[in-house]
Amino acid sequence: MIFGSTETFAIEAMTEEGLALPSTVWGRMRVWCQGISIGDFSNKNCGLPYSHFLDLEETLSSLWLPKFEGMFALNLWNHLDGLIYGYHGDVELDDARTSEEIRSDYLRYAKFNFLTNWGEMFDRGGKSFIFCTPTGEVRVLNRVAAPGRWLQAQLPEALHAITGFLGWYEGECNRLGTPVVRTPAQ
Repeated sequence: MIFGSTETFAIEAMTEEGLALPSTVWGRMRVWCQGISIGDFSNKNCGLPYSHFLDLEETLSSLWLPKFEGMFALNLWNHLDGLIYGYHGDVELDDARTSEEIRSDYLRYAKFNFLTNWGEMFDRGGKSFIFCTPTGEVRVLNRVAAPGRWLQAQLPEALHAITGFLGWYEGECNRLGTPVVRTPAQ
């Protein structure tokens, strides 16, 4: 199933065949932005990151900081990679921050993480970050899929894909005998 448009923003997901009831939704997934895919769709029997997309549905429109304005894609990618992971790509940084500064930076900037550690299908695709400008432009940075440039979509397109995936996932949970109940954001 593809939710959205692969040329703008889409989530492609499927459930593996032959799951015995009751079962968790095991499947495959990738995300598309501007015709570029992030994720290994050939990786079988992965847990699908429902809760991450549920959180993203709630927070996407607020994922921006004024300090990001005017930053080039690669500079912003390196900035966040350094603050969250202590790296620039594959190079570990000499980090003089205290443990409390590292924790504080992580708490402030981890919300921009996109797909990294969200499931096996995203393990080899490089770190990704996601933002939404005040004008409603969703920007995705992924050093492997699109080095040094933004992948862009409009907020309604991204939310349409996310909402479509969440509804499909919930339907698959019902079909497989493990219903999921959305709870209002706290």
